[in-house]
Amino acid sequence: MGLQKIYDLTVELEQLVTDEKQSMSRDELIAKLRQLLDARGRLTAELSGTCSEAERPMGERIAEMNRTINKQLHLIKQEITNDMNHFRHRKRSINRYRNPYTGPTKDGMFLDKRE
Repeated sequence: MGLQKIYDLTVELEQLVTDEKQSMSRDELIAKLRQLLDARGRLTAELSGTCSEAERPMGERIAEMNRTINKQLHLIKQEITNDMNHFRHRKRSINRYRNPYTGPTKDGMFLDKRE
């Protein structure tokens, strides 16, 4: 019974990460992913170490779906990292534009700010 619940959560996770056109924002997606992963983690901790022959195909299907989920989660993480780097670069560029004389000059010229 516990493996069936894990399977259902895994199917829901796979559908959530593989939907190309998601109607929810990134924050909602991350919250939903965290909720499903936590629930699946708790159920996985409760499982016994042995499984029957009837449960073996379901376990193999879960492992297959986990590979797909991990790839998609890695892509989502990479997208978030790229957005953070882009934001950091944009922020630095805006600051350089607003205060062009705060950093070192490229030609080695010294600008006296006291005058």
